[in-house]
Parts: sequence; C-alpha cells; structure tokens
Amino acid sequence: MLVAEVCTHFLSLCKNNKNLSKLTLKAYAIDLQQFQDCLGSEADIESITKHQLIEFQTYLSGKKLSQSSVKRKLACIRAMFRWLELDELIETNPFHKLHFNIKLPKRLPRNVPTDQLSQMIKYARASLGSVQIPYSVEDLSTKVTRPKDLNKLTTLLALELMLCTGVRVSELVGIELFHVYLKNRKIKILGKGSRERFVYLPDQEICTLLRAYIGCRSIVNPDEESLLVNSRGLPASTQFIRKLIKQLSEQSTSKTKVTPHMLRHSAACELLDTGLDIRFVQRLLGHSSISTTEIYTH
Repeated sequence: MLVAEVCTHFLSLCKNNKNLSKLTLKAYAIDLQQFQDCLGSEADIESITKHQLIEFQTYLSGKKLSQSSVKRKLACIRAMFRWLELDELIETNPFHKLHFNIKLPKRLPRNVPTDQLSQMIKYARASLGSVQIPYSVEDLSTKVTRPKDLNKLTTLLALELMLCTGVRVSELVGIELFHVYLKNRKIKILGKGSRERFVYLPDQEICTLLRAYIGCRSIVNPDEESLLVNSRGLPASTQFIRKLIKQLSEQSTSKTKVTPHMLRHSAACELLDTGLDIRFVQRLLGHSSISTTEIYTH
C-alpha cells in the first residue's frame, strides 16, 4: 500500500471510530501530510524503515517546531503503524525498539498575578458602566442596548467563567445553552478526546451573570445554541475570545500579556491554594493524568 493511501485510511478511521475532537483530527491531518511530504506519498508503507522515521524526526526539527510538537507528531505516526501492525497489514513495525531522544523542557505554567486579575475584572465591569455588585439581572440587562455592548458582557462572562472553573478556551466556546444547569450551579463541558465532565459555579454571583447574559444574547438574534456569541449573532470562536482577553489585558494596563490559557493556570493554582484535593482539581480541569495537575503544586 502507498503511504498516501494508508494516511487517508487511518485519518478516516480516527474520524469514524475514535471519537476524537475536531481539533485533534485537524492536527492529525497536518501530521500525516507532513509525513507524506517528508517520505513521499508514493512510497510503499512496508518499505518504511527505522532510519526513515529518524529522518522524519530530523525533518520536523528543521521546521523549528517545539520538542513537544515533534513528540506529538511522532506519536500520531506511531499510532498509525500500531494500527497497521494490529490489523496485520504490515509484517514488521519500524517503530519496534525505536527510541527517540526528545528532551522536553521543564516549564512551569505561567499564571496571572492576583492584582492584575482584579484589575482586569474591575475594567471589564467598568466598560459596561456603573455595574451593581453583587450582580443583578435587571441591572446588567440595561447595560446591553446595542450588539457591540454584548461583546463587553461576553468579555466579562468569559473572564469570570475561566477564572472560576479553569475551562480551556476551546471548551468555553463549545458550551451550548442546554449544557448550563443554573439550578444545580453546574455546566457540562466537552473536553479533549470528547470526554464529558461537569464544572461547578462557586457562587450565586456567577449564576446571575450567566442568567443575564442568556437573556441579553437575544439582542443579536443568534440562530444557534452556543452560549457565547459575537455581535453578529454567530457562535464565539476561540480566536474571538483570545482577542477579547488580549484587548482587556492591554486596556486594563496589565503588565502581563494575558491569554485564556494563563487564566486556566491561574484558576488551577487558586483551586489548589484553597486546599482542594488534587484529585478533585484534576477532574475539574479535565486532566487525563494526575502528573499534569501536579505541575501546579510547584
């Protein structure tokens, strides 16, 4: 079989049988295309050797990718050859006894200092006008009279949700209206690998903010069930939320360029600082391995 044929078949298998997220499938498609670009789409899959796999690693490193990206791409190709081996489509797996010497740098997650977070929240509230604290649905509803005003409320809600739940930005934009259980103060999250989990809303204030937002989003006549929408009524994208957080960070004179993932790190540190059991924090954040959560203990 040709490499191109095998890559197409493997990607199709992942789409139909492995219940992977759209982002993972997109990444796999890129990985498989790079494998073809390096070794040739017309090459015979059974002729691939260990030396060619090492050549592929060198090819990826030459693209100035991070070591973690190189490792992930090699894992995709390894999974493809594992499938070929299990289905007895190849006699010998070239990955057998092959070890790639990839050293990942030990980097601690970057979080946002508490004073800067407070500054961002204050600015997000102030951009809506004189907001009552604690929130009231009636007060927040009067602040949104135009579609552009909804973006300000979206910024505030996105910021507060990420800080109190630690959700990823991709998970945040994936929340639909029927995923929100205000009476039970919880939200269903569709995480990596299509794994479902619940995150919990810590107080009535965030519930009030959510309730007000759900009412205000009708001003842009959204056609879909996505919780977060933009001023045109379309579902909020990850790029849109990143842009809102970046603008808020700059406008609130934050010393740090804040990203949604840094807010997730801040939430994780805060949860552990309050004394929550690390296993509970692991489940809240959707980490498949406890070792990932343990990084935050540093």
